[in-house]
Amino acid sequence: MKKWSKLVAVFLASLMLAFQFLDLSVAAYTQEDLNKINARISALRSEMNAFEEEASALAEKADSIENQIAILQNQQASLRTQIKLKQAEYDQIVAEIATTQQRIDDNSETIGYVIAQYYYNKDVSTLERIASSENFSSFIDEEVRLSNFSDTISEIIKENENLKEELTQKKKNAESILVDLKNQKEQLASSEAEQASILAETRSDEAAYRQKKSDAASQKAELEEQQQAILADLAKRYSASNVSAGSSAKGGYPYSGYCPQRKDAFADQWGMYICECVSYAAWKVYSTYGYMPYWGGRGNANQWLANARGTYTISSEPKVGSVGISNAGAWGHAVWVEAVSGDRVYISQYNYRNAATNYMAGEYSEQWINKGAYTYIYFK
Repeated sequence: MKKWSKLVAVFLASLMLAFQFLDLSVAAYTQEDLNKINARISALRSEMNAFEEEASALAEKADSIENQIAILQNQQASLRTQIKLKQAEYDQIVAEIATTQQRIDDNSETIGYVIAQYYYNKDVSTLERIASSENFSSFIDEEVRLSNFSDTISEIIKENENLKEELTQKKKNAESILVDLKNQKEQLASSEAEQASILAETRSDEAAYRQKKSDAASQKAELEEQQQAILADLAKRYSASNVSAGSSAKGGYPYSGYCPQRKDAFADQWGMYICECVSYAAWKVYSTYGYMPYWGGRGNANQWLANARGTYTISSEPKVGSVGISNAGAWGHAVWVEAVSGDRVYISQYNYRNAATNYMAGEYSEQWINKGAYTYIYFK
């Protein structure tokens, strides 16, 4: 943050210095004023690029954080479901334990009763049992029953032993489930804590990202306003006239349907953003001559002369089918030469706000202007 605080301070100081120059009225601009403004805007542009790079890095970080949180939230949802399932399994086993214990208790009570009956009847003499019986048949049944007491007790005891083993296993299962529940709850708590930590650690970065994106957009808008003011001044200096919205075909530019709003702005095949002056000029070169060099995304108009030098002819004299370049402003300006009449040049262009385009950025227009406003690149 210290680095960015320093950078913001330098930027604000630079911006204030730039405004000292911009306080001059448009009509009072001299070439020296323009050179100073160009130098200052170039510095501002570098600083704005630094802001945008940092904003992009923060945007990527924010996307990564959102993905991390989404993964954590999915894990948390899965863990909550597993916890509910384990709790249900535990509750089921607890209920089974209670049922088994009740069966053991009932069997124990039965064993006591059977033993009591056995010893009570055993102490009674055979003669007394015969006398107390209704008939000899009932006596025989009672004797059989007494003789079976031992087997009955053995069966009940065996069942209880099995039930106790089952009970022991169920308790072990319950204890295991409790351990799983504890681990899953701890894992859930850890995941939630991790999410909270990520959010806490990145909250300031997110705010910085949003602010820097906003600052970058504001700075870009200010530079565009400066650019347009300088273009308007150039138009006055070089006697621009008859500015119009131009042909309905808008120069044949294939991206005209996206202009002027540029809501879906993207770069063309030469790395230049659509609806900008350079993208239009590149298209005119390509559509006229069948080629347009790719300059590695170095697409600002004030870079074109350096890009073209050594490969294409650069001249102060316009000719039809050449590209006019002005280095004024933060990015410069590129136009297409439609016609030449003495010192007057008829040009078509994008992204020059004027009355004919309802002062909308990224729109098409045509006008006459003195040839001295531009330096010309011959692509053929």
